[in-house]
Formats: sequence, C-alpha cells, structure tokens
Amino acid sequence: MSLDPLLLDLLACPVDKRALLYLPADGILYNPRLRRGYRVDRGIPVLLPDQGEAVTSERHAELLARARVAGQAAATLRVPVGDLLASEDPPEATAWPA
Repeated sequence: MSLDPLLLDLLACPVDKRALLYLPADGILYNPRLRRGYRVDRGIPVLLPDQGEAVTSERHAELLARARVAGQAAATLRVPVGDLLASEDPPEATAWPA
C-alpha cells in the first residue's frame, strides 16, 4: 500500500526531524543519515524512535541504489530525492543515542 503524497509532505524522522526516503516496495521510510528504517504497517508509518531499525552497510547501499532509480522512492517534506541522497552525512558524523 502506498502512502498518500499529502502525508509524505508532512513526515519527518522522529530523531533528527529531517526528510526521509520512502521506498514503497520495501514498506519502509528510511533515514540515510542515521541509517535507520521505519516500517510502514498497512499504510501507517510507524515513526517512533524506539521502533526504528538499524540498517547494515549492505542494506544501506541497496536502499540508496534503489532510491536512485526513477520512480522507486520518494522523499518526505517536499525534498527532491536527489537532494536527500546528495546530503547524506557520513555515519560517523551522526550519533544515535545508545
């Protein structure tokens, strides 16, 4: 199930409050800066900080590669997907609370 484009305009990461990548085929909202994925359960985004899942380096590369293919991903907060991919911070520059 795909998320409504109007809803995508409003969604942000619950941790850093910035845009997310939405990959409908995976049912995930993904923060490439923090390498955290948030599931979309039956069309409802589960954006609770403690519900985010860490993503491995391999999965991170896979998600970004898929996001670079036209039509495979959308970004939230009206951010172009290309801008979100280009602004990815290195993992050591972002800290995830323990």
